[in-house]
Amino acid sequence: MRLRTVLATAAATAIAAISLPAAQAAPGNAVVLGDSLAANPTVYDFAAGKANLPLPDARISKAGCGTDFRFSGAYGAAAGRHVDDYTCAGASYRTGGMRIAEQIQRARDNGDLNGSTREVVMLAGANDTYPYVLNDHMPVPEVRENLRAAVREAIHQAKAAAPNAVVKVVGYPTVSAPDGTVCVFNLAPNAPGAPTPGVNIREIEDALQGAVADAARDAGARFVDSKRVTGGHGTCAADPWVAGIVSMNAGPHNLILHMTDAGLDAVGGNAARG
Repeated sequence: MRLRTVLATAAATAIAAISLPAAQAAPGNAVVLGDSLAANPTVYDFAAGKANLPLPDARISKAGCGTDFRFSGAYGAAAGRHVDDYTCAGASYRTGGMRIAEQIQRARDNGDLNGSTREVVMLAGANDTYPYVLNDHMPVPEVRENLRAAVREAIHQAKAAAPNAVVKVVGYPTVSAPDGTVCVFNLAPNAPGAPTPGVNIREIEDALQGAVADAARDAGARFVDSKRVTGGHGTCAADPWVAGIVSMNAGPHNLILHMTDAGLDAVGGNAARG
């Protein structure tokens, strides 16, 4: 009897081992995709990911890129769910770096995008705008439509990988003043901004906002507006949530011309509630 029991237990264990995959994503997870705004790496974390260096305590996303997990952490805390972070500095929808499509594929290959995934969150697009305006002198309306098509395709890809998930396309925060001026050097609260040579930042900002919002509507995704929650916190504000090259009154931040910790907390929480 004892031998029979042992054999039966061993057989049951073997069957269970065959039936269960080696790794499973947390049920009801969210997957966050994005560029450096969402990744927000320190120089240390960026170097560890970029050069594939085994640096002590380096923080690396599941895409193999440096990140401080600030945005994804704020999202997870507000949403109350596990988040798998695939963000990567330099990412884009259709230009250079690790494209959002590749992030989606990696998440799918790792089993993090599946039928149990509840939310897919995308925050990217800036790298698909200014290079075409500055380098190729492409008209902004054309830049907008190209980006719209690329975001739409990424949404379709995310839906195919996670058919039961809500796909959220998150807009960028407020950066410039209504007239397009910015404070690359913010030396005093509410200082007057200055125009940027050769390009109107507000025009690009509006094109990016319109492209991702239209793409979300086209493909049945949910657009989450970040402008309202970041209003009054542009680069020239008393409390800027986007730091300049020099920002005397900006809060803690990892990168110049990127969001502060307070800004990422606000945008991440807003995206979770959106």
